[in-house]
Amino acid sequence: MKYLTKSLYKLGLECPNKLYYTSNKAYANQKKEDPFLEALASGGFQVEELAKLHYPNGVLIEDKKSDGIYDYNDKIEQTKALLKQTNVVIFEAAFKFENLFIRVDILEKKGNVIKLIEVKAKSFNSSDAQYEFIGKRGNLTSGWKFYLFDVAFQKYVIEKAYPQFKITPFLMLADKDKTTSVDGLNQLFRVTKKTDNRTGVLCKIHHLNNVATASVLSKVDVTEPIKNIENGKFRILEVYNFEESINLLADSYINNIYFGYPLQFNICKKCEFKTNKDTQHLKSGFEECFYKQLGWTEKEFNEPNVFEIWDFRSWARLEENQRLLLKDLEETDFGDERPKVGKMSRVERQLIQREKAISTDNKPYLLKDELKEEMSTWQYPLNFIDFETSTSPLPFFSGQKPYEQVAFQFSHHIYYNDGTVEHAGQYINTNAGEYPNIAFLRALKESLDKNKGSIFMYSNHENTIINHLVEEVYNSNLPDRADLFVFGQQISRSKKDSAIVKWKGGRSMIDLCKVIKDYYYNPYTKGSNSIKQVLPAVFKSSTFIRDKYSQPIGQIGLNSLNFDSNKVWLNIINDDVEDPYKSLPKVFNEWDDSFETISEIEDINNGGAVLTAYGKLQYTDMSDDERLKIKDALLRYCELDTLAMVMVYEHLKEVTE
Repeated sequence: MKYLTKSLYKLGLECPNKLYYTSNKAYANQKKEDPFLEALASGGFQVEELAKLHYPNGVLIEDKKSDGIYDYNDKIEQTKALLKQTNVVIFEAAFKFENLFIRVDILEKKGNVIKLIEVKAKSFNSSDAQYEFIGKRGNLTSGWKFYLFDVAFQKYVIEKAYPQFKITPFLMLADKDKTTSVDGLNQLFRVTKKTDNRTGVLCKIHHLNNVATASVLSKVDVTEPIKNIENGKFRILEVYNFEESINLLADSYINNIYFGYPLQFNICKKCEFKTNKDTQHLKSGFEECFYKQLGWTEKEFNEPNVFEIWDFRSWARLEENQRLLLKDLEETDFGDERPKVGKMSRVERQLIQREKAISTDNKPYLLKDELKEEMSTWQYPLNFIDFETSTSPLPFFSGQKPYEQVAFQFSHHIYYNDGTVEHAGQYINTNAGEYPNIAFLRALKESLDKNKGSIFMYSNHENTIINHLVEEVYNSNLPDRADLFVFGQQISRSKKDSAIVKWKGGRSMIDLCKVIKDYYYNPYTKGSNSIKQVLPAVFKSSTFIRDKYSQPIGQIGLNSLNFDSNKVWLNIINDDVEDPYKSLPKVFNEWDDSFETISEIEDINNGGAVLTAYGKLQYTDMSDDERLKIKDALLRYCELDTLAMVMVYEHLKEVTE
C-alpha cells in the first residue's frame, strides 16, 4: 500500500503536481540521490545521533524487511507496544492513519502527554528567537515554513491515530549560541555505509556526561506556529486549509492522479522533474505540466522564455496572463530600469538578454570603455584564488559553536603582465578531525605575499570566509595573531554586521562575477552568471581561448601543481569544446575494478561533489590510499576553478583591446 509520508507531504506543498511524477520511474528526477548526500554533507546524520544522546533510555524502532520491502506494519506494532508504557522515549516511532504514515525522530511520552521532537541540522539562535518562526509582520518566515508544516503533519497523524494523547511539538536544532565542552564532537559519529536506513551511523560515544554543556542542540517549542497552521491562518497552498491539503495531496499520490495545480512559474523554474543529457531517455514532468496546462508543444519549448532571465522578479504579473515566452513580454514586465552610471543595471541587463535571445544574436554585449577603465585600476601581477569550505553543525573543538566555517582548501593562480600564467600555490587539509582554518590562513598569506598585485575571487564567498577568519584570529592568542589579523583585513572588506570594526583593505578582493554583471553579457550563458556557465560561453565566443588551451600546457608556458606538462585543458570535438570539468580524471581511475572503495565516489567535478567528498573524509573510516586519491582529485578540481577565472579574465582582456 502507498502512503503519504511527511517527505511526500512536503514535496506536495512545494507543488502538488510533483506527487504524480515522484514515484514514477518513467520520469526524470534530478534530486533522486540528494537526501543521503545532503545529510552527509550537512552533518545531518551526526545531529540525529547527538539528539538521541539527550535521551539515553530511548528505544529505537528497528527496521525490518519483508521480500526486500520495509515492513510498515511491523514498525507500527513495535510503536504501539511501547506506547503502552506509562513513560517511554521512542526513536523513529511509527504512526499510521488511513493512507498517512510518519516516523517521528524522537517521541517522549509521560502518561498521556507526548512531546513530538523533530531533529534538524539547521541553525537557530536561541538568544534572538522572538521572530525566528513568525516574522514581525505576523507571517511564517520563509526559511522555516516547510519545517513547521512537516511537524504539523506529524502531529496531525498522531492525533488521528491516538486522540487520547495531548501533543506538544518541538524542533531540536543546532543552537549557534551554544558551545560544546567536548573536543572532536563532530568525529564521534561515523557514517558506516550508504543506506536509506538512517541508523547507518557508528557512535563512538554512548552517553553525554552533561548534556547542557556537551551538546550544541536546543529543543524549541513550536506550539504557536503549529496552532496557526492548524487553524488555517498560515497556508502554503493558499486555497486549501491544513486538513484539506493533507486529504487532497494524499488522494493525488495514492491514486496516482495528476493534481493539475496552477503553474507557479518561480517554482516551475527549479523543478527537479526535468531531463538532461544523462536522462534524455526518460520523460520530463516539467514539460508535461506545460503540455497539459498551457498547451505547449516542442515549438514553444525551443523558444526563449523567461526561465532563462537572470534574477527575474515579476513572476506574479506573468502568472496572471500565463506569459512566459520572451517575445510576449513587454519592457514594463521587467520592472523599473533604474540605470547605473557606467554599469549595467539588473533590468537593463535583462532587457539586453531578451533582445539578443529574440533576435538569436549570440555576440557578447559589453560596456567596452567602462570595462577597460575598470581593468586599468588592477595591479599586476593578478592573483586568482578559490576556496573550498564546509560548515559542520557539530564543532571540531571544545568551546566552538555550531556551523563554524571550515576552510580546508585553496588554489592560487598568478597572471603576469607579459601574459605568463603560473599555478603558484595551493593548500589542502582533509585529515579527519583536524581543524584547518589557521593553517589555511597562514598558507594563503604566504602565497599572496609573493607580490602586491590585485586579488580576484568569483562571487563573494571568499570575502565572507576571510571575514570569519579575521574574527577567529581577533579572538585568539596566537603568536602571529597581529600579522594574520592585518593580512586578513588587507585582502578583504568587512561585512555590514562585523563584530569588530568596519574596514576595506588596500588589496581587498575584486569580485570577477560582479565585473561580469556590471560590464559584460554573453548570450551563450542564457542569463546565468555562474562561472560554470560563463566559462563554456567564453569557449564559444573566443577563438583565442580555444586555441591557447587546446594545446599541452607545457607548450603554452603554463605550469601545474597537479598535472604533467602534457595536460590539455580543452578538448575540441566537432568544433564543440568538451567541458573541462567533465574531463577531470575519475577519482580512482588507476585502480583495478575489483577494488571496492568505502567512499563510493567516482567523480569530483562540481561543488556538491566536493562537499560530499569532504564529508566522507571527515565521517567515514577508509584506508590512507583511498584518502590520498580523494585528496588528489580535490586538488585537481580546485586548480581548474582558479584557472577558469584566468580564462575569463583573458577573454575580458581580449574583448577590450
